[in-house]
Amino acid sequence: MRVRSPRLVAALAAAGIGLGSALLGAGPAMAATVPTLTGPASVVGWNWATLHGKADPGATIRLREAAYVYRDDMYYSEAFFPEDVVTATADANGDFTLRRRLDSGFVFVAEANNTVALRSAPLYVGIVPKPTLELSVSGTNVSVRVVSEPGQAFLPVKIQRQSGSTWQTLVEGQTETEGVYQTVLTGQSGAQNYRASVGPDDANRVLVGNSVVVGINGGQPNPPTDPTTPPTTPTKPPTTTPTKPPTTSPTKPPVKPAPAPLVVKPGDVRFSLIVFDPAGKDTTSKLNQEYFRITNYTSKTFNLKYWTVKDRAGNTYRFTTDFYLRGKKNVYIPTGKGTNGRPSNYRYWGRKGFIWDNGGDSAYLRTGTSKLIDSCRYTKNSKGKTYC
Repeated sequence: MRVRSPRLVAALAAAGIGLGSALLGAGPAMAATVPTLTGPASVVGWNWATLHGKADPGATIRLREAAYVYRDDMYYSEAFFPEDVVTATADANGDFTLRRRLDSGFVFVAEANNTVALRSAPLYVGIVPKPTLELSVSGTNVSVRVVSEPGQAFLPVKIQRQSGSTWQTLVEGQTETEGVYQTVLTGQSGAQNYRASVGPDDANRVLVGNSVVVGINGGQPNPPTDPTTPPTTPTKPPTTTPTKPPTTSPTKPPVKPAPAPLVVKPGDVRFSLIVFDPAGKDTTSKLNQEYFRITNYTSKTFNLKYWTVKDRAGNTYRFTTDFYLRGKKNVYIPTGKGTNGRPSNYRYWGRKGFIWDNGGDSAYLRTGTSKLIDSCRYTKNSKGKTYC
């Protein structure tokens, strides 16, 4: 039920401050310093990037961000995790520190004193996938399961086998919605070493990450013994005659084929309703009467973890935990506070003020990899709600 976006209010305030300074004849000596911002070139896995900067002592610093793929559409960061630090005050030396957890490549800007003219140069931070590789052997077939951290979909995957001092790519594919890739290698025999390579994805500033090496049939040697540890005396073998093994060969279990990747496409999951102006007087007690609804129009089940909904002003709701949206079902997200799961298909934004603009707004639904799945636009003529 927001009439004017926070971004516009901030811009008007900044313009007013600038005009007042000009009328008072503020000299160059009073000019504020544009902050600087530095940080790592990349992080490994779903991890935090710690950012450092310099600004005028006492300056209030706010972090602005965007997933790398949407780097031209930045917005003020929100603290989704207790370890996130998205605002800071520069100390007596002008130093400040910010921290943000990454689930993709990101771009960051530090802004001082809510002033557009006091924004640092952009800082780009990539992400290196941290894949794990699981192998299961049945005869000459090897079932492969790769789980990439973070759990992004559509990342390139290579399953490689060691050949001397090099790696031979046996099969290529891409991760599913939750960063999982599965396949079956046939005709594998003898001692072999394998690894999974995930990435790159230049559009999302995702680099290449390799799993640890996993061997089969004795292919992966044991790590060397710590030379500081004295060798232990081997256990004396038993003197009793071992039981004779059965003469019949056990039946080999059938190889379970890998499931097809679960891919979500634009239009599979969509906005179906936005109530942006509940009837009656605007009071905070009615915050939960302002809400949006998302519907799964397929028969599949999608995990919406790390999916985001963002309005035109950059206010962002994020599914921070597992939420499985089954086929033909809805999930409701009211603007105010409440207990998630009460009712079972409700998740609460937890805001203290109205979000959706009465005069018209846009909503954007993206996966955890920032892939745009749906959008919904309405105008002031939509009479309080819109069926997207």
